[in-house]
Amino acid sequence: MTPPASLAAATDDAVRRRSIPLLEASLADAAARLRAEGVPVPPLEGKLLRPLVAFALIPPHLRPSLDHRFWLGALAVQMVHEASLLHDDILDDASERRGEATLVAARGVGPALVLGDHYLTGAYRAAAMAEAPAFLTCFIRAVERTVAGEIAQERAAGRPLTRGEYDAVVTGKSGELFGAATCLGGALLGCEDHAARVGWGRRLGALYQQVDDLLDYCPVADTGKPPLQDYRQGKWTWVLEPAGIEDFGLAADEVLAALFQGSGERPSPARRALAELRWRRDSLVAQASELSPGDEVVAGVLGAWVEAAERGVEAQERALSSSRRVVGPTREAEVVRAAREVGGPDAWPAYFGRHAKTFRFAARLFPREEAARIAGVYAYCRFTDDLVDDPADGAGTDVLEERLAMWRSLTRQAFGGGRTGIPLLDVVLGESGRREVAWRYPQALLRGVGMDLTRTHYTTWAELEVYTFGVAGAVGGWITQLFGLRDESLLEQAHALGHGMQLTNILRDVGEDWRRGRVYLPLGVLEAHGLNAESLGLFMESEAPVPVAYRRVVDEVRARADAYYDAAWPGIRKLPGWYRRPVAVAAHAYRGIHGEIVRNGYDNLRVRARTSLSTKLALASGALLRSHVRAG
Repeated sequence: MTPPASLAAATDDAVRRRSIPLLEASLADAAARLRAEGVPVPPLEGKLLRPLVAFALIPPHLRPSLDHRFWLGALAVQMVHEASLLHDDILDDASERRGEATLVAARGVGPALVLGDHYLTGAYRAAAMAEAPAFLTCFIRAVERTVAGEIAQERAAGRPLTRGEYDAVVTGKSGELFGAATCLGGALLGCEDHAARVGWGRRLGALYQQVDDLLDYCPVADTGKPPLQDYRQGKWTWVLEPAGIEDFGLAADEVLAALFQGSGERPSPARRALAELRWRRDSLVAQASELSPGDEVVAGVLGAWVEAAERGVEAQERALSSSRRVVGPTREAEVVRAAREVGGPDAWPAYFGRHAKTFRFAARLFPREEAARIAGVYAYCRFTDDLVDDPADGAGTDVLEERLAMWRSLTRQAFGGGRTGIPLLDVVLGESGRREVAWRYPQALLRGVGMDLTRTHYTTWAELEVYTFGVAGAVGGWITQLFGLRDESLLEQAHALGHGMQLTNILRDVGEDWRRGRVYLPLGVLEAHGLNAESLGLFMESEAPVPVAYRRVVDEVRARADAYYDAAWPGIRKLPGWYRRPVAVAAHAYRGIHGEIVRNGYDNLRVRARTSLSTKLALASGALLRSHVRAG
């Protein structure tokens, strides 16, 4: 039997067979009340598991006495859950949830973060409208402990946890909200077993997380997340304990073999984990029958969760025993092998020099230690770009997306302090994490590189500059923070320099990009001058001089790039001398490419603009002169 696509799918089956007609209608009514107060409410999608459990734990004969206060409280719990999903998508750089693009993928980190915060603050209003002081106290604690559980897990990334530590984490990040849900009915109805209900809910949530953690190690289950995501991010979960895995340096196939292969008559660690899940399920079902006599939903839901885990383990065992090809480990092996070929710190300066001659020219002015850091960050960025850009093996988009997803997971693991065995990650990303570089910078780079797999053109400046921030502006912020500089205005100026330099790259490479099926010049700019993407191909095939209309396009893009360079200069002048000089030279040298394009008759379609060494030296002299007097 094929395992369910996700744990939620198993829950859906249980709910469908034991449906509660009141659930969606009553929550919709509560949502309308909240919207009337001016509070944004998330769409009532998904399985609404927490409201379902809140309702199921009330004895059937008491359910008719519930009114709108109960459903407002249930909605409050659901809103916290929806806010946490938005925040999780930001942290995990998730591209899809519930079969649709996530908000962070569609609109970026800012909108996703703000909407999540809005749902969270609205949830407090809904909880207060439930008019149950005991529930409100429990709800506030649940929100606090949910956040604390996530923080505890992030701080522990890269090291094994004791079972007590793990149980505390999952009770916090998952159990507390279920505890608030099961508190609700008892608080409104004055049940004497209030504390038992809360404790039961917390244990239920912890079991849910345990099942989810086990399914993370079942790639064939297709849960909608990259397989072994927890392991790659250095997050220790209970699944590793019975397998005796104590670090994060194993390859994916080694992890799966340790989990799903038994020894003689001894069952595999995954089978022993299933035995624990069954025991916890039976204990929870027995207590639920005392708290809500006559209810069948809880037993059905718990049974579905454990059955999902059983099917996932069985399918994974069959895949291993029949030597079935598992996509995750194969893709990871490809990526790891290629990344190791880049070598260690001694190899990165040469790698840097081969691929970025203009920037490498400026970087020679850095002191030795700082120059080594620059070379490492550049090597990481270049390797990431090479993963998806014209692969030597001719791999298709699906394969390239899988490779990038694996690289993203390995990057997150190294950034959090986990060991990957890849010098490029363990040194560059490990140091970046220790020096408190914001994760949003590597994350933005990965997202920007990934855009080359899904987009061949951009219509507006706003669309294009999402891309230029990811592949260049974010790198400027990354390097600035890596050197201990965190002033927000300075970071904005570093972003501006990155935007300007990437626009220069775009101008220089129009012809090369066209041959690869990409047009980075905004289509809106082309159309404003009576041109379109097809016009570029016609110009390339012609031997005639570049027409005036196209020259105006180039001038418009040059002007926008120049505006970014000008916006960056006040920040360049504020930098310490050892940093100011090479950055100033890089800015001037890149900007000098504009002059070469003009000297080539604006022909960036058939000729690639290059600056000679003498030109670079002249530009460098001008840059050093301009940057000599620091701003106050």
